[in-house]
This record gives sequence, structure tokens and C-alpha cells, in this order.
Amino acid sequence: MEDKMTLHNDKKLFTDVLLATAEYFSILPNYIEKDYWITYSLQLMSQSNEADRLVFKGGTSLSKAYRLVDRFSEDIDIAVIDSSSFTGNQLKTLIKKVAKEMTVGLQEIPLDGFTSKGSHFYKAVYAYPNILGQTPKSAVSSGNLLVEINTFANPYPFEAKQVKSFITDFLERTNNQHLISQYLIDPFSINVLDKRRTMIEKLVSLIRFSFSENPTTAIASKIRHFYDIYYLFNDMECQEYLKSDNFNNDFAELFKHDQKTFKEPGGWQNKTIATSVLLTDFNSQWNKIKETYRNELSQLAFTAIPDEKDVASAFLDTINFLHNTK
Repeated sequence: MEDKMTLHNDKKLFTDVLLATAEYFSILPNYIEKDYWITYSLQLMSQSNEADRLVFKGGTSLSKAYRLVDRFSEDIDIAVIDSSSFTGNQLKTLIKKVAKEMTVGLQEIPLDGFTSKGSHFYKAVYAYPNILGQTPKSAVSSGNLLVEINTFANPYPFEAKQVKSFITDFLERTNNQHLISQYLIDPFSINVLDKRRTMIEKLVSLIRFSFSENPTTAIASKIRHFYDIYYLFNDMECQEYLKSDNFNNDFAELFKHDQKTFKEPGGWQNKTIATSVLLTDFNSQWNKIKETYRNELSQLAFTAIPDEKDVASAFLDTINFLHNTK
């Protein structure tokens, strides 16, 4: 494995650069620090000899790789390509290997009932050296990263995208390339799930959770999806995708795939999209969760969040492109 990022080893310089980056971008310092460690873990993944088998996905990828959303997340969501070609033991070995490589220098925090290390899904929390020592009240906890590696997803299509930390971005803009090179924090390339596929995944996830026994609570737990969908809906390439037959075909394919794959919520396997409360009673549901949107996203975002009415409208407009909602 290649050399990993080392700026954090010089605590004074790391702190000075971190605070300067935070001031430059008007972002809380603890968010800049967490972003550094997320990038650190992704860099380690990019150096793995298994990197070609892995795809970075989820909301964090929209921020880190596409620079499409202006919010933070604390999870690193990774999918394994062509997982069906592996046996259960091979998958478990692969996942364990990748997780170990991605978290060199981090300390796992075992959490009963939360940590999962099966043959198809890995989920664990890791602590990074919280050099700032700050624990401000926010939706993103300081000092921890959540690493998830799953084999359930069908991570296609994907593309190689460049990733870098806010610190690297700041140093580039301020003509400090020598520090980037010296401390090995150069941009790097990894496989990233296509943003259009991410939009499909978020839509299917919301529909799925809307069939929960308590749909309002379940949907509220996925409130970040609405924020992400707003930006995806307003992206030019995603707009073209929504107007194509591929959108409906891909949605139907993933919806059926997830109905076969996920048992929870109970009974949703026999449901149709048209019976979701997000279609039959959206305004009522949104009125119950829009405060959650305001509270949670205002803490996660580093720019002003879109108006809740615009977010609701973007979701409905996206859903209206589906043909089987009647």
C-alpha cells in the first residue's frame, strides 16, 4: 500500500491549517476535521489492491466526489462490485480485508446491537484522533466515522471521480502545493456510483420506508434524502435522465430488487409504489417532517439549505416522472 496522508502527524501545523481552512470556507472546524478523516479513509481504499472491486456511494459521494450537495455526512458507504460471483466466505474475507485497510490508524468502537460484520454487510464505528477536541452540538458527531461495506447493492453504473479534502482544496487555492505534496494529501481517484443511480436509490429507499408501521418516523429518519433529491432534481444531467425511459426502467428494476432483498418493513414486498403515503398523502406527511428537515439539515449543511417548499416540490416533480404511480 502507498504512503497515506500524514498532515495530522504534525499537530500544530494540522490545527493551524484546519482552522485556516474553516475560516476560508466559513465551515465549522470540527466539520473540516471530520472531512479530513473521511478523505483519509477513502484514500486508503483507493490504494487497496481491491479498489477496482469497490464503489463509493450514498450522500457522502454526492458531496465529496460530485460536489453536488453542500452538506456533511459521517458515513462512508461502499458497495462491492459483482458480489454474486463470490461465495459467502470469500465475500466475508474481502469485506474484512477492505475494512481493515480503510481504517489503518483508526480505533474501532464496538457497539452492541449496532456493529455488524456478516458475510454480506459490514458496519462499524471508528474513532479518529480528534485533535481539535471540539464537541459542539451538531448533527455530525466529532471524533467518529461510520464505515459501511455492503454486497446487497447493484452499484452500476459507476465512474472514476477525483476526491480531495477541504484542506487540500484550501491549500490549492492559496498556492501551497508544497504542503500538499509533502504531507501526501493530493487528490486521488476512486470508483463512484453515478449520481443518477444515487437518485434512484434514494427514491426507492424513501418509498420502502414509507411502508413502515410508523411511516412518519421512518421517513423522517431518511430526511437527508429529500435534501439530496432536491439537488439531484436540479442537476442538468439528472433532468435529462428523468425524461428518459431509463429512469422508469431503472426505478422498477431496483424497486423489485430491493423487495426481494430486504425483509423490512414487513409486508412491503407486496406493495406497489402507488400505495405509498408519499404519493397518497404527501402533504400531510411533509407537514409532519418539515421541522426535522429544517433542524437536521441546517446543522449538516455548510450553505443555506433550500426552502422546505422547494424541497417538497422537487420530490413531487421527481415522482411525477414515474409512469406507474396511479
